[in-house]
Amino acid sequence: MDHPLKILHLEDLSADAEIVDRILRKAKFNFEKKVVVDKPDFIRALHEFQPDIILSDHSLPAFNSLEALRITRAEGIAAPLILVTATVSEEYAVSVIKEGASDYILKDRLERLPNAMLNALDKRQMEIARQVADEALRSSEQKYKLLFQANPMPMWMFSLETQHIIDVNEAAIAHYGYSKEEFLSLKTSALWNDWNPGLYRSGIGKHKKKDGTIIDVEVIAHDLVHDDEKVILILAIDITEKLRAQASLARQSENQRKLITQTSIQAQEKEREEIGKELHDNINQILAATKMYLDIGINESNEEEVSQILLKSHQNLTKAMEEIRQLSQSLVAPSLGDLSLDQAIAGLVDGLPNTAAFRVSVDASGYKGEVTDEGIKLTLYRIVQVQLSNIIKHAKASHVTIHLRKTDNVELTIVDDGVGFLPGKKTSGIGLRNIRNRVDFYNGNMTIISEPGKGCTVIAKIPLGIIGG
Repeated sequence: MDHPLKILHLEDLSADAEIVDRILRKAKFNFEKKVVVDKPDFIRALHEFQPDIILSDHSLPAFNSLEALRITRAEGIAAPLILVTATVSEEYAVSVIKEGASDYILKDRLERLPNAMLNALDKRQMEIARQVADEALRSSEQKYKLLFQANPMPMWMFSLETQHIIDVNEAAIAHYGYSKEEFLSLKTSALWNDWNPGLYRSGIGKHKKKDGTIIDVEVIAHDLVHDDEKVILILAIDITEKLRAQASLARQSENQRKLITQTSIQAQEKEREEIGKELHDNINQILAATKMYLDIGINESNEEEVSQILLKSHQNLTKAMEEIRQLSQSLVAPSLGDLSLDQAIAGLVDGLPNTAAFRVSVDASGYKGEVTDEGIKLTLYRIVQVQLSNIIKHAKASHVTIHLRKTDNVELTIVDDGVGFLPGKKTSGIGLRNIRNRVDFYNGNMTIISEPGKGCTVIAKIPLGIIGG
């Protein structure tokens, strides 16, 4: 498609509309989208916006997807409609499909949406091709001949009575490898099995080329009369590579889902282990020492000794409270509130625990203007938090520099002068995998530069555009 795909989206939740935008951008769609929330705007957009495809939530105030579909068809708009909803019964989904919807996608399965849209658009294109073919056939035999022979898609016709092919175009000859004489000597069973088309029927099957190659094809069949004989006109579209690509995409999607799930579980287990160590090795020891002081103080009669014991106990409790506060801050998602991102990062650096034996410099001179998307702000804040934790535990660094820049992207760079590592061999690091998953969610990219003895540089870039600006 030369022009951007025009998408009309009937959705009353802006957050859900933005998620759909992200899914389509990640799938490399070139599109222009208009979001409407009620019936008058929807009807107006059908004519003024002239969409190529329509996405519709199921239930809106005083409006639903079935009514939207019926209005679309009543207004003479042929654009395919896909139901995109959080929850719907299977019976209702089937009823909407029977009414003419192309597909339905649940919002927790939005990774299926790009393929569903491609399939719907492909089907629409085939319908247009069929309509064009049908109109040409009705207009004149000469136009039909021109359309048939010059069509770039493989086409042939066979006798309904004998099942023999009686004519074939050049595209079919070139694609299947048979000469015209060989093609005309075939029966339809040589090209597909167990398929009985009718008027305007379509289906997917397997065809065999002359060299024995089996291909997957989508076939459109049309009944007509040719030279006083009942025939069936066939339009065949080779979808072998398309199906392979879809299967590969599905495998990649499943592998990515499994990796994210595995990383999440590992991160949770690691987090629990760290909390247990912190409670046992640090906070519990402080509280145990405090209890010991208080046990002594209970039986101590010397007021001066009791005063010293109470003072030490008070100091220990203050220290324990501070350790618990720092532990809580590392676990609970912060509300950055009115703080800008650079201010929040500076506060995080100021609150580093005493075990951090390195100096930290923050350079935010290139950070002009604020990121308005709270999700992106929190993601970048967490990336700094995770990488500083990695440096404390593993890097043995003496100095860390954090650079923050904002243009069309927001770019975060964290550099340490620690022991470094070989990125290609470090496959099990949960912290770095966690950062990469966070960046990927916003269609960003992450770069790791490191060598043994030469420290580590982590660069995260997240595009802003409409969403993050």
